[in-house]
Amino acid sequence: MSSRNPLKNIVSGATIFSLLFFGWPVGAALTDDLQNEINQKQSQIQEMEKQIAQYQTMIKDTKNQGTTLKNEIYRMETQIKKLETEVRLTQTKISEASLKIKGLSSDISTQNIELEKQKNNISQILRQINEYDQNSPIELILSNTNFSDFLSQAQYVANLQEGVQQKLTSIKKLKVQLEEQKVQSEAQKTNLEGLKKELNGKTTVLDNQKDDKSDLLTTTKNQEKIYQASLVTLQKQRDQIENEIFLAEQKLRLAINQNSITGGKGSLMWPVNNIQTQSYGCIVSSFARKSYPACNEGKGNGGFHNGLDLDGNTGDPVRATRDGTIAGVSNLGKYSYGRWVAITHNNGLTTLYGHLSAQSVSVGQKIKAGDIIGYMGSTGYSTGSHLHFSVFATNTFTVQQKWYGPVPLGGSVNPLLYL
Repeated sequence: MSSRNPLKNIVSGATIFSLLFFGWPVGAALTDDLQNEINQKQSQIQEMEKQIAQYQTMIKDTKNQGTTLKNEIYRMETQIKKLETEVRLTQTKISEASLKIKGLSSDISTQNIELEKQKNNISQILRQINEYDQNSPIELILSNTNFSDFLSQAQYVANLQEGVQQKLTSIKKLKVQLEEQKVQSEAQKTNLEGLKKELNGKTTVLDNQKDDKSDLLTTTKNQEKIYQASLVTLQKQRDQIENEIFLAEQKLRLAINQNSITGGKGSLMWPVNNIQTQSYGCIVSSFARKSYPACNEGKGNGGFHNGLDLDGNTGDPVRATRDGTIAGVSNLGKYSYGRWVAITHNNGLTTLYGHLSAQSVSVGQKIKAGDIIGYMGSTGYSTGSHLHFSVFATNTFTVQQKWYGPVPLGGSVNPLLYL
């Protein structure tokens, strides 16, 4: 007959179980200080988003004003203030994401430690219940001073077993919660990396805008007369360049090999989620009439638009429409596409993204659909911030060096056939 006292062992195990039962954390939570920091960042984000919206309204209002040096400088300064606020906004979002990652990491670490501790406690209880089960009923009765003690001990063990089962269920739930927190943490880390890239892009856009303002003041010597004279000269040059591009692309369209193009509707994704303001083909607008005298092929540039215009704000990210290789990255200054990027794809098409405020890729780089390749702007021959998106047959695409910079040329097709 065993000389051990099962009741004593059970009481010891019950003590552990009691600590387990009453000390169980329902779920880790952020510390008050950390949560207050996150709340503060969120308030700052909301305030900056309001400021950005106000600046954007001011920028749009400048479109209705006359073209004067004073108005252009005001527009540039407002755009710079908006971009500076967007940079601070992105920096604040980075801080917020870092705080959330810190909180999640702390929660995961704390709950993992608690989980292991509770697993060990349950293991001890189960071992002692096992010892109890190894004694025969006669041995258990004889080890107690009276029969009521035996019954109390048996009932206690039954309750203990039920409690252990409940805690095992709780452990399973906690493990699910931990996995969810790990997923949230990884999502925040991905978000953080995206925000860091966005910050780099916004900073580049801001620097370019400041350079453009500086160039304008240097060129015009801050004099309205010089500014107006430069506009007249610039417009004549732009019209001539647009006509040359039209005539070159008119010939290239005839050289398109349709058999070299694969895929149809949906083979390209949209580069931005914005409103289309100008379609492909012959166009009728004051801007078009000024740039393209008549829409008659063979008689010069006749109001033919070789792509789509998509509305948006300076600094909005522009994304690759399909996997591909960067075929060209350049800056035409105040002419044609301004800052542009071209991507060659594996379906016989090459896409062009024009009027960018900044580019974030280099020639020869491999990219995936959805990758940010630049940021929307109003560079080149543009009357406001938007993206010019063209699609060319790759067998006709080329980049020709002109006096004003490298010009992307090709036989264009209607982008809507592939978007």
